[in-house]
Amino acid sequence: MMTRRVSCPPRALSQSYQVYTASDEQNILDIVHQHAIQAVVLEPGPPNGRGWNVVSELKRNPNTSAIPIIICTAQDERRRGQALGASAYLVKPVLPTLLLQAIQLVI
Repeated sequence: MMTRRVSCPPRALSQSYQVYTASDEQNILDIVHQHAIQAVVLEPGPPNGRGWNVVSELKRNPNTSAIPIIICTAQDERRRGQALGASAYLVKPVLPTLLLQAIQLVI
């Protein structure tokens, strides 16, 4: 997630953005509500698969619905991501430069 802040591979992104990492869905929501996040990079799949719920919740909430969400996952569920409102969908493995380009396009 980011305000010039993002959640994903911190080393590659922390040179340009302040990066927050989250270990579970509630932690993601807490970070988004506590900070001025400009984008969320999310792996919605395992371990528990509830990351898709985070996308839905962020897009339903008027306070967070405008935050771009970039799905970064090994699962090719692009249609699901688009239907839920993701701004970009990247299938792993993703080069850090490609992720950075996706972030720059959505913010």
